[in-house]
Amino acid sequence: MLRTSEFVLNFILNSFWQIAVIFAIASAGAWLLRNGPARYRHALWIGGLTACLVVPLLTATRLVPAWVSSFQVAAPTAPAATVVAVASSEDLNVDHISLRRKTVTTSTRSVLLLSLVYALLICGKGIRLARFWRRKEMLRRSSTRTGIAPEIDLMAQRCRNLLNVRHVPVTSSTTARVPYTIGTLRPLIVLPQAFCSGANEARLLSVIGHEMAHVKRRDFLTNLLCELVALPIWFHPLTFLIKRQIDRTRELACDELVTRHVLAPKVYARSLLWAADISRQYSSQAFMLSIFDGKILEERIVRLMRNNRRVGSSPARVMMFAALAVLCASALSLSMFSLELQTQARAAVTQTMQMLNLPTVQHPVAPTVNAPATPTVTASQPRTEAQLNTTSADERAMSACKAGREGKVEEIPSLIAMLGDDSKTQLIECWRSGRWSPALQTFKHPSPGEQAAIALASMGRTALVPLSQELVSSNAAVRRNAAWAIGELTNMRPGERAGAVPQLINLLGDSDAWVRMAAAFSLGEVRDERAMTRLVATLADDNWRVRQLAVWALSEMKDERAVTALCSVLLSDAHVEVRRGAAEALGEIANVAAIPSLKQALNDADTSVSAKAAWAISEIEG
Repeated sequence: MLRTSEFVLNFILNSFWQIAVIFAIASAGAWLLRNGPARYRHALWIGGLTACLVVPLLTATRLVPAWVSSFQVAAPTAPAATVVAVASSEDLNVDHISLRRKTVTTSTRSVLLLSLVYALLICGKGIRLARFWRRKEMLRRSSTRTGIAPEIDLMAQRCRNLLNVRHVPVTSSTTARVPYTIGTLRPLIVLPQAFCSGANEARLLSVIGHEMAHVKRRDFLTNLLCELVALPIWFHPLTFLIKRQIDRTRELACDELVTRHVLAPKVYARSLLWAADISRQYSSQAFMLSIFDGKILEERIVRLMRNNRRVGSSPARVMMFAALAVLCASALSLSMFSLELQTQARAAVTQTMQMLNLPTVQHPVAPTVNAPATPTVTASQPRTEAQLNTTSADERAMSACKAGREGKVEEIPSLIAMLGDDSKTQLIECWRSGRWSPALQTFKHPSPGEQAAIALASMGRTALVPLSQELVSSNAAVRRNAAWAIGELTNMRPGERAGAVPQLINLLGDSDAWVRMAAAFSLGEVRDERAMTRLVATLADDNWRVRQLAVWALSEMKDERAVTALCSVLLSDAHVEVRRGAAEALGEIANVAAIPSLKQALNDADTSVSAKAAWAISEIEG
């Protein structure tokens, strides 16, 4: 929830200045096209509106910086042995990226409150659009062919022939204030009853021709898409101006289409004045296109009477594509610069990562490190006779327990194949007594896969290589159980599990939260300093259990470089378990820099956190 709220507020924060820049660029392009056909300005403004949504989204997701940096580092298909080298080459880009990003820090409560306000505003706008859609459907239901004179059908047929438009019914309605065009798949023209009588041929041609022009240009669909694109950014004042320019240029483009194929400009201008004279006052509707949209009747009349267009279609088209190219290039450039809003905990994590000169961690993704060249054991390989004949998950778990207790290393392939068996079983206290007892009896839930992981862990270094090979499995349960088992391996000398550390670090960015938890646990058991910076970054994970295990791992590593981030987690994390773990970790690290934060934590609303903070202070002060 917190990560989503930060994403939303980063989107809003960057949209304020980015939309202003995009509006300026689109305005410059529209000014250059001011004497050209209006349809090109219309297309330019639609491109500008789309950019106003896409650019803040690209900025909030940081897709463009990641895409650009991908050309400057090794390919992601490099073998596992080159992971550290790839990370080092990525470090060269950190300073440049940090220069393009400015961080704004705020409290967790403010982030959640502002995102809630934004969600309510969007819901309100969505309800308003739903009401417009309902009015459009009511108008469609109220329309009828009753009262449509034969000459109206004749004029409609003439307009269809002149504009090369498919058959579009012309109806009338007592509720319509002005002529409307509604629908995309089944377009419909609705005329007020005042337009169905007392109108000469030129007037009918002007009104029906304009609405037919909307149908030919598919303006209803375009307008619908523009409304949806503008919904997330409607709070910005310039969004209203861009939408207004889209409406204005749409009406001017329809005027140009009518005067080019149906009526002479001056006759059409006089017909517009007549239509405005007999129409009732109305407000624009989001999903009903009218001849008077844009509220620029005077400007349209002046343009029709003067007919002062001086730029031809071909030059204007070239200028439009050039302007759109500049707009797209500017959009990519703008997304490289950002204002990033972070909670105090996230800001501390970012500060620590930058201090260590390593890139910050993005949203969790599935692991991309290739499997080692050594063949891995798969479920298709031979299993023991007991496993092959077992249909009960509890019996499969018991067979794994028995293999572990008896130390049958020859059954390692069968146990590896069982790691992905996530069927729930009864809790088996396999190692209640004896030479070894695992730190955890179960990790996610009792299953044959977890029992196989415990059995493999009891076999020590013999199982290390087979387990390491499963860290890149496509099955999340296999990755989780293999990572957990590596942390639980018995009789391991210091540094003996170092070969698995790069893959475990990679799993901290896994798409499955339980895999990330298992990786954090194992890294805490291994205590390899290469994992410290990624564990600090994991303190900003969406899942509080992942954060809790990352805190525990940092407490096991006792690295003073994590103090700043742990202090911020202690004071700002929303979950008691994480704050309590941070206090304990600070006590284990025993750095005096943590004392001010620990003293603040003495006032924590949860007594267990304040008690742990008091213990940590006593540990530090000796």
